[in-house]
Amino acid sequence: MRVLKGKTIVEAFDFDKIIEESEMVVVDIGTGNGRFVYKNAKKNPTSFYIGIDPVSENMVEYASKSIKKPSKGGITNALYVVAAAEELPQELYHKADKIYVNLPWGSLLEGVVKGNPIILNNIVSIAKPPKAHLEMWFTYNDLHEAGEISRRELPFLSVEYIKNTLSPIYQSCGIDIFEIDIVDNDDLKKFDTQWSKRLGFGRARDVFRIKAIIKK
Repeated sequence: MRVLKGKTIVEAFDFDKIIEESEMVVVDIGTGNGRFVYKNAKKNPTSFYIGIDPVSENMVEYASKSIKKPSKGGITNALYVVAAAEELPQELYHKADKIYVNLPWGSLLEGVVKGNPIILNNIVSIAKPPKAHLEMWFTYNDLHEAGEISRRELPFLSVEYIKNTLSPIYQSCGIDIFEIDIVDNDDLKKFDTQWSKRLGFGRARDVFRIKAIIKK
């Protein structure tokens, strides 16, 4: 497992020992700059937060903050892992009590809205038995992301599409969607990340939120 410590990537270490005293392990796939992980880890010191992103440079700022002394904002309950959703480290298998996919982009967005079995099965693989919680937020529309929609042939988003097309695919991979709703720009601002603020303070848009249970 490749872990970002400040600006340096280090290889495998005893991950089980690091999380053994944590009440809960929370994983954020496609974490971007990692602010969501850092902020929540500070608020919830008894839980362990893991941010995953394939681009290490994106996470440098908060990976660097996390390793500082506590008096300077450092924390001991967060980790930044350099990996893609298509190939998650085996060290994370069966570890996550809760998994987030917050406002994904690129191949991760395509994977979750089309139900790519590789990505879905990888999400399931890191879920902790006998069950784990999954929460996803995603958004795009023709007005703002026409190029990405065309390039990746993304489907038209609606509650009906998620319920009738996506939900059965998820269920076949062991993910049971129990709640689908549409939230607004104000809800996005609560994430307190650069990307969520950019979307939240932009033009009004539909943001789809899925909550699910992964049973193993």
